[in-house]
Amino acid sequence: MAAAILQNCREPVKPPNHICCTNSRPGNAFTLIELLVVIAIIAILAGLLLPSLSSAKEKSRRSACLNNIRQFVVATHLYAGDFLEHLPPGNTDYESATDPPAEDIPVLSTNTRNAMITYAGSWRVLDCPSLRDPFNRPEGWQPEPNYGFVIGYNYLGGHTRTPWDPLPGHTGKWISPQKLSEEPSLALVTDANDWSPGYGKTLAPHGANGPILRGRDVTNAGAEGASSASIGAAGGNIGLVDGSVSWKPISKMLIYRGSLKWEEAGCTAAW
Repeated sequence: MAAAILQNCREPVKPPNHICCTNSRPGNAFTLIELLVVIAIIAILAGLLLPSLSSAKEKSRRSACLNNIRQFVVATHLYAGDFLEHLPPGNTDYESATDPPAEDIPVLSTNTRNAMITYAGSWRVLDCPSLRDPFNRPEGWQPEPNYGFVIGYNYLGGHTRTPWDPLPGHTGKWISPQKLSEEPSLALVTDANDWSPGYGKTLAPHGANGPILRGRDVTNAGAEGASSASIGAAGGNIGLVDGSVSWKPISKMLIYRGSLKWEEAGCTAAW
């Protein structure tokens, strides 16, 4: 009996089952409030970082676009070297017995497009990398049969009937270079900051954080032919006859007539 009492005295006294002497919360767990604070911090950091990432991607797109335009200009120089300094023609495929040949600056005839691909070595140099379908396809984009190919840039060389008079309310009077020996500062290839009141579409390949897309539509049909600047275009790359290529902000661009046949209802462009 004495031994049993002694043994019981040696055992630690346990508290009642309903009393907790230690913290029941696991050591690595978070409270709901702590989780909400962490999520809020992550959201704030993401909000700060995403614009920077978008801006970096757009800088990369502009660089790739500049390289495309530079290769485009080189291809025109190679062509001119084989054709007595004459630049590739800027006409479309449209022919009529009564009307003069139609000309649109974002449109190449089939022969000119094929020649440019041959001299450039790739069809990719004919479209800005920022543009999506229907651009950037090896077969090209022909919205109308027997008219030509709409490319992702404005080709300003080889249009034989310039200068084109400015649009009402604007001062941009465009002169198309015909030969490499002409004024070296004339624009030869530009980004397609184009819009068409007649078709109700607008291109803006370079916004502050990338191409302007309404509903993932690169032609921005919802803009109803508004100007590229009005939907957020930041500017574009411009290649000159002398081979140089540089970025120009939209605020410093002039507005030009981009279509001879369709007048104000056709293409309007800024460079």
